[in-house]
Amino acid sequence: MSVAVWLGCALIAVVVAAWAYGAREERVAGRSAPAAIRALAIFLILGGLSLPSLGGRTVGAPTRVALLDLSRSMSLPARPGAANTRLDSARAELRALNPDRIYVFGDAPTPARLDSIEGLTATHDRSRLEPAIQAARLGGADSVWVITDGDLLDRAEALAAAQRLGLGVREIRTSAEVARVGVADLRAPDRARSGDTVRVTVELVAGGDPTSLPDSVSVELRHDDAVLATATAERPAPGRTGRVELSFVPSNPDDEPVWQRLEAVLVDPVDPLGVSDRAGAWVEVSESAGGAVMISTAPDWEARFLVPALGRLVLGGAHGFLRLQDGRYVEMSAGPRIVDEARVRRALRGSRLLVVQGAPESLPGWLATAMRNHSRVLTLAKGPGEVPGAGVRVSGPLPGEWYATPPIPASPASGLLLEADLDALPPVRDLYALDPPGRWTILNANRNRRGEGRPLLSAGERGDRRWAVSAASEWWRWALRGGAPKRVYEAAFSGIVGWLVEGSTPQLAALEGSPAVGRPPVWRVRPGASDLEITLLDDAGAEVWREVWSDPPTRVTGPVLELGTYEARVKTTGPDGVVEFTRPIEIAPDARELLTGPQVAAASIAPVVQARSDVAVRAPRPVWPFVLAVALLCVEWVWRHRIGLR
Repeated sequence: MSVAVWLGCALIAVVVAAWAYGAREERVAGRSAPAAIRALAIFLILGGLSLPSLGGRTVGAPTRVALLDLSRSMSLPARPGAANTRLDSARAELRALNPDRIYVFGDAPTPARLDSIEGLTATHDRSRLEPAIQAARLGGADSVWVITDGDLLDRAEALAAAQRLGLGVREIRTSAEVARVGVADLRAPDRARSGDTVRVTVELVAGGDPTSLPDSVSVELRHDDAVLATATAERPAPGRTGRVELSFVPSNPDDEPVWQRLEAVLVDPVDPLGVSDRAGAWVEVSESAGGAVMISTAPDWEARFLVPALGRLVLGGAHGFLRLQDGRYVEMSAGPRIVDEARVRRALRGSRLLVVQGAPESLPGWLATAMRNHSRVLTLAKGPGEVPGAGVRVSGPLPGEWYATPPIPASPASGLLLEADLDALPPVRDLYALDPPGRWTILNANRNRRGEGRPLLSAGERGDRRWAVSAASEWWRWALRGGAPKRVYEAAFSGIVGWLVEGSTPQLAALEGSPAVGRPPVWRVRPGASDLEITLLDDAGAEVWREVWSDPPTRVTGPVLELGTYEARVKTTGPDGVVEFTRPIEIAPDARELLTGPQVAAASIAPVVQARSDVAVRAPRPVWPFVLAVALLCVEWVWRHRIGLR
């Protein structure tokens, strides 16, 4: 700063201080001292604004930029049997390259320093390169080194982005090419009925050189180290997925549901890296599979045709029970057996759909209560009475022959019935009057095909509860005839059953889907539940999360969980009182991230040479003059008050 500038700042400071104390302040003794302090403070402020920066330098864009893959696959051995990992090899490459700038990538790109690479760990659940390519280009790079094991999730998109941006790319591999087959996923139903045949699906992924892989693979399904099923299938092509289906019969001798962990294990060929040869899933085994339960108190041939249809329509299958004398029932299965009422009640617990056949006025008390409390009920009336939970009275039967006639009313089943040949249908056996009918009418019937129509099948809803009532008996006669009558039978019940079970929650609070890394658990809560309490415990029994809702919403979201196995304890109050249950929650890493993709060559893209200008970077000005000026103004304020100035 020149002398003229210093003198100018000093002159301005003296003039301002003299004018303030000479013209605007009272003339008291001792005012020259605070005037001098103010002048000095003003001089420091003006001088600080005129001081040059502490330093200045001119820099250009970085010339050596490295992109480091930190996805989980980088924690695998560099080659089978090697002690060092792929990340160890990447660190050695970085030290040899000595880049100006480093971006680590996986889930998202993040800048890093060369002296901090020893503390980096491969914990990202994805290996997305494109965001890192864009970040490097925005940072001024003309070309980059990509240090990776080669298993990139978005290889094609990233290379296309590099070419579009004119960024040069040179890929450096940190692992040897390995031919592998791995287990990507095991899909199994959340609930299974003890004694039933359950099917699961194992998804396989192959990668590497296809010529060194066997043509077939062998998979075992295990529970507690016991082999439940085995299967052999054709090996998928490298880079493609394949599926293997296995069947087993779960067993639970206890009355209460039990959670069992299934594990799909790749037996042949073995994974040379030993990390992708198995996947697990949890299944609740109980007396009820959570599907549809049909209870007939006045059995005929209806259950023979309807239960198989329900098994195809409702997740979890269907089970039928026909009442005999003295509270005994025949359970419909591959081997029919006689069971007691307690067995029927256990099967009903947790079902998605309750189907009741009989006269409403002659139903057992426990079954009428279940119909009032269940959220999805289909009633096949075989006599008069008030239908529990539907608010509909059945009366009749009505005299005459009643035929299903067009037009097809608007309803959840109308799309399936639009092309139905109703003229081919025989008359229904008995038709009852419904008072009042529900919101939807699935089919209408006319006496002798003339006069006023009456509903054959009616449906309605109250809040979250959905119900349907059949006013006709012996629908099975349509199914027995085959042809057009059978198609109408299947269309009518497919439409109404699909609508009934839509969005149904068998439990008061059920886990929605499978939580994963970065995706919190979500519970779907049935309306009518109150005082909901959910507690999550880790595998050591320590509480990691707990929340209570007196009036819970329809969906409750938990916290994002780390990898591991947790126990969820749920307690809530429903129409039947307090309900408590527990279930496991397993958070596992994405198996696909640890698998090998198809064999591809390392990327190499030449940079597009562009002229660029250097960027001048200025350091900030010193702050000490301003700090000292503030301190002097404080001293001036104290001095002014001591001599009587405000």
